[in-house]
Amino acid sequence: MHALTMPEPGKVICQELNMPVRSVDSALVRMVCCGICGSDITAYKGSNPTVRYPIVGIGHEGIGVIEDIAPNDKGLKNGDRVALEPYIPCGECHECVIGRYNNCEHLHVAGVHTSGMMMDYVSHPVSLIHKLPDCIDDIDAALAEPFSIGLHGVARGMISKGEVCVVMGAGPIGILTAFGVMSRGATPIIVDIIQARLDDAISLGIPYAFNNKGNELPEFIRSVNDGNLADAFIDCTGSPASLLTFHEYVRHGARCVLLGWPKDIVQVNTIRCMQKELDILTSRNSKDKFPEAIKLIADGFLPARKMITKVITMEEFKDTIEDMIRSPQDYMKVIVRI
Repeated sequence: MHALTMPEPGKVICQELNMPVRSVDSALVRMVCCGICGSDITAYKGSNPTVRYPIVGIGHEGIGVIEDIAPNDKGLKNGDRVALEPYIPCGECHECVIGRYNNCEHLHVAGVHTSGMMMDYVSHPVSLIHKLPDCIDDIDAALAEPFSIGLHGVARGMISKGEVCVVMGAGPIGILTAFGVMSRGATPIIVDIIQARLDDAISLGIPYAFNNKGNELPEFIRSVNDGNLADAFIDCTGSPASLLTFHEYVRHGARCVLLGWPKDIVQVNTIRCMQKELDILTSRNSKDKFPEAIKLIADGFLPARKMITKVITMEEFKDTIEDMIRSPQDYMKVIVRI
């Protein structure tokens, strides 16, 4: 079988491998497609410190069809179209025991720490496989994993109906997080300094988008939220500027979620955070959010197809990812057909 392998930064090869052997608690899945994530791009650039090279079958936003599975308590069977949750926990550490498998002390993320999903076949734990309804297209379903990331951040922030939440960053995760905010009956204000991304957000149906080049965001928030600052804030950038100033955008007692990965250690104004008694939470991967993401896509709540810039073959991966690095403003989501 074929696998798209990244032996080192800046290099991608199509590799011939033996078929994987299904273990007792796993299913053999024929892969159909897989999305390209920002972490795949940083892996290619060599700027992702979590990646372990070589990455055999890069990618973790996979959709496939079950080819071989034993009887199981999830009712999954051969021929089912499925989404694969890529966060593979140890099942034994404290976090796993209490149900926070996304925060496993020994977590292996497919396509980052271990073999990924851009290959013909994978053997994947049954517990991390989710059946797709007939009404959802494979390409659209590839957004389930990144959407689950946004939904988890929204859950961590305890966003509730009627609230106003600032979402910093209008890249794919920021837009998906904003839809997660809307799914709870709250109002997102998505913020960026790249106007093209904000225009995309508005065209997709996000009600408020703000270009913060002029640092006038607090006034805009007050105009939306009846004179008040935001009830919550979710950072999807990891930007030092965002993390240094987020306290300026929220009311006293607000919840602030750090979802985006910084490239280095960043500064936070702890004095102002303490004066406002802000609840600061981090968000890692997602937990139990795949079913919710799949349902919101299937129901048409998320305009998934409008978020997909292009669909490519594995042979086009290298040229495409290099163009995504050169011109990130031209891309939202790219899906690779396997």
